[in-house]
Amino acid sequence: METISEKIKIDKSNQIKYLQAEIKHLQDDIKVLKKKKNLKDHALNVSQNSTVITDFRGKIIWVNKAFTRLTGYSLEEVIGKNPRILKSGKHDEEFYNKLWDTIISGKSWHGEIINKKKSGELYHERINIEPVLNDENIITNFIATKEDITGKRLTDEALNESYIKYEELAYIFNQSPAIGFLWSENEERSVEFVTENIKQWNYTPEEFYSQKLSFSDIIYSEDKKNVLDEISEKINAGKERLKQHYRIITKNGDIRWVDSHLYVRLGENDSVTHLQGVVLDVTDRKMAEEESKHQLEQLMQADKMIALGTLVSGVAHEINNPNNFVMLNIPLIEKVWFNILPILQNHFEENGDFSVGDRLMYSKIKQSMPLLLGGINDGSQRIKNIVEDLKSFARKDSLGYNQEVDINKVVQTSVNLTANLVSKSTEKFVVKYSPKPLYVKGNKQKLEQVLINLIENSCQALSERKQSVKILIEQKSNFAIINVSDEGYGIKSDVIKKIKDPFFTTKRNKGGTGLGLSIASKILIEHNGTLDFQSEPEKGTTATIKIPILNGESK
Repeated sequence: METISEKIKIDKSNQIKYLQAEIKHLQDDIKVLKKKKNLKDHALNVSQNSTVITDFRGKIIWVNKAFTRLTGYSLEEVIGKNPRILKSGKHDEEFYNKLWDTIISGKSWHGEIINKKKSGELYHERINIEPVLNDENIITNFIATKEDITGKRLTDEALNESYIKYEELAYIFNQSPAIGFLWSENEERSVEFVTENIKQWNYTPEEFYSQKLSFSDIIYSEDKKNVLDEISEKINAGKERLKQHYRIITKNGDIRWVDSHLYVRLGENDSVTHLQGVVLDVTDRKMAEEESKHQLEQLMQADKMIALGTLVSGVAHEINNPNNFVMLNIPLIEKVWFNILPILQNHFEENGDFSVGDRLMYSKIKQSMPLLLGGINDGSQRIKNIVEDLKSFARKDSLGYNQEVDINKVVQTSVNLTANLVSKSTEKFVVKYSPKPLYVKGNKQKLEQVLINLIENSCQALSERKQSVKILIEQKSNFAIINVSDEGYGIKSDVIKKIKDPFFTTKRNKGGTGLGLSIASKILIEHNGTLDFQSEPEKGTTATIKIPILNGESK
C-alpha cells in the first residue's frame, strides 16, 4: 500500500501538471487575443476613415493612421491631448456643449464639423461618437469615427454655384435676342429644347415640344431648301460648326433675317445626332446695312476718284495726248521709211554700207527698222489699253457681286494700271500667277480697286529701287490667296491694328484720306473674304487677301 507521503507526492505532481496545462492554455489564449488585437489595430489603421479613442475625460489614448495622415499630427503628439486641438473656430461654444452633453449622457452623437489640421488648413468631417460602457453601465471611453467630406462639400458648393450660375445664364439668355435651339438631325428636325425667348416671334416652346412645329417649319419657304441642303452638305463634309444667314417667318407672318451659329452633337460611331446653337435676329442690322450701303458705295466711289485723281489726271491726260500723237504719226513714219527704202538700198548697192546714225549701219537698221516701228506701234496700243482700263475702272459699276471673276485677270489688270508707278518705285517687281484660273464670285472692278490700293501702298513703302514688290497667287483649300509683299519700311505693331479703321492714315500730309484700306476690307467682306497684314519694321509688309473659290474649286 502507498504511504501517505507517497500520496502527497503524487497529488503535488498532478497539481503541477494541471497548473502547467492551465498556464499553457492561458498563454495560447493570450496569443489568440494578441492576434485579434493586432488584426483589429490593422483593420483600423488601413481604414480610410479616422478613428479616435479617448478615455472618459476626453483625453486621447489612441488614433489610427488615417487620422495622422489627415490632420498632420503624429500619434505621439496627440496622446493625452483633448480633440479640441483640432478646433477651427467655426463653431460656437454652444455647439460643443450640446455635443458633450449628448455623449456623456450615454447617447451617440452624429454630425458634421469643420476642423483644422496641424498646418492650419480647414477641413470638413462627418463624425459619429459612441460612448463605451462597462458592465456597470459606466462610461469608460469614447470612440469617434470620422469621415473626411471636404471634397464632397466642395463639390456640393460647386454644384450649387453652378446651379445659381445656370439660373442667371438662363435669365440672361431669355432676356437676350439670341434664341437657343437643340433639334434632332432627322428629316423632321424636331426641336427638343428651345429657350423661352422664342416668344419674341410669338411662338411658344410647347408648340415645338408637342411636335406641332419643327425647326424647318419656321424657315422662310424661299430659303428653306438652300438652308437644309447646306446643313446636310457641311455635316457630310465633317464640319462641326455651321454658320448661316437666312430668313425665318414668325407666327404673325412677319419675315425676319437671322444669323444661325450651330454646333453638331455626336453619338455612337461619331454620327451626328443633334444640332445645337443660337439663332440671332439680325433684321435691324440688315436694315441698317441696307441703309448704309448707299453711303458706302459713295465712299467707295469717292475713294476711287481719289486714287484716280493722280492716275487719270497724271496718266490719262499726260500720256493719252502724246500717245495719240505717236499713234497718228507711226503710220506716216512707216510710209516714209518704205518709200525711202529703195533709194537707200540703191545707194548701198552702189557705194557699200554706210552709217545712218550714231554707229548704226544701214545693213543692220534695214532689218531692225520694221521691228522698231512695230514695237513703237504695239507700245502705243498698250498705252491706249491702259488708259481704257483706267476709264473702265473709274466707271461706277452696276453689276453687284454676282460675276464669275478670274483672280489671275484681276491681278493682271491691276498690274497694268499701276505699271507706271511700279516702274518708278522698284526694279524688282515679281508677279507669280496661279498655274490654273481661280474663279470667285464677286465684282471684278472692286477687286481691282483693292489690288491697286495694295500695290500703291507697297510702292510707296519702298525707300529705294533695289527693294522688291512681289505678288503671289495660289490656292489653299477652297480659297484663293493673294499675297502682296514689299521690302519697305514696314508698319509698327501699334499702327497695324488701326490701318483698316476708317479715316486712319499715316499719309495725311501726302493727301491720304484714310479710307483706302477701310474700304478695301469692306469690299472683301462683301466677297466673304478677309484682308490681313503682317509686318516687321524696316523689313517689309505682306498683305494677304483670302476669298472663297467659286463652288469650292478652281473652274
